[in-house]
Amino acid sequence: MNEPCIHPLLLNQSLVLISCSLIDCFSEEQLAVIGAYLTTLGDMISLNSTYCSFIKDQNEKIENKEDDYDLLEKSIDKIKEEIEKIKKA
Repeated sequence: MNEPCIHPLLLNQSLVLISCSLIDCFSEEQLAVIGAYLTTLGDMISLNSTYCSFIKDQNEKIENKEDDYDLLEKSIDKIKEEIEKIKKA
């Protein structure tokens, strides 16, 4: 996934300009509704980011478990080989 390359200062300045332009166009009640909507939108984006991070971590843990399982299988095979060598000797 490509992350946007937007400098935080530029992002903040653009948000200030957008909010200043909205102040003259809407009443207080309308601005409150717009603010609540944008806050909810921000919360949903933040929640989605957290969920994606959680899923990524879970997938990495599953891959690590599979690697651990493969390592255990190889170890068991080596132990069986050594036991067979001891039995033959």
